[in-house]
Amino acid sequence: MIDMHCHLLYGVDDGPGTMEEAVAMLKEAAKQGIHAIILTPHWRHGMFPYPKDAIEAHYEIVHKYARELGIAVYLGTEYHVDSQMMENFSKGSCHSLADTRYILTEYSHDTRPEMAKQMTAEAVRYGYIPVIAHAERYGFVMEEPDILEELRDMGALIQINADAVLGLDGRSAKKLCKWILKEDLADLIASDSHGVDKRPCNLKKCCEYVTKKYGGKTAQKLFYDNPAQILDKR
Repeated sequence: MIDMHCHLLYGVDDGPGTMEEAVAMLKEAAKQGIHAIILTPHWRHGMFPYPKDAIEAHYEIVHKYARELGIAVYLGTEYHVDSQMMENFSKGSCHSLADTRYILTEYSHDTRPEMAKQMTAEAVRYGYIPVIAHAERYGFVMEEPDILEELRDMGALIQINADAVLGLDGRSAKKLCKWILKEDLADLIASDSHGVDKRPCNLKKCCEYVTKKYGGKTAQKLFYDNPAQILDKR
């Protein structure tokens, strides 16, 4: 499996606070059969400062441990969408997913659908492929799930969280994920893990669940084929 949304990088956001916990997360990922991870520290004005120098320095340390475990790691960003998003990606202030043309875009719960469409269109216009992070969380998706098809038609990919699929984020999120999967609107499932105990990785358990409920071909697409396409663009 490939985990393309993960907060394993230590000391830079609300993920692990220490290198030791980051290494423990790597060991758990290896145990679950994950062979590649895109590390996606937050960029969110007023909440997460995105210390680029520290991110890159800590990445080099994590990379060494990951290599020993047979895991390839790459840098990315979970970018909370704002008006400077395209400028920040274009001038290299933050990392796109594995430094490709794919970018992981996050919205607020109360974002209006017009905003999501506007920013998706802008990202595509700049030559990026926006991946909508944990799409099951947003009010505009809960109110009008069909918007996901519209966003995909505009050029976005849809990512949902393993915990939400499994029901660990509540009944409503699980129900929405079930609908998204049934309608074949999900492109990627990722762990969005933040620690060993706090929001741990449940990707293997979710892969087994999706395989049982929706078939092996669907699981192959969501947990390997589609995330592999991101890495193939390197």
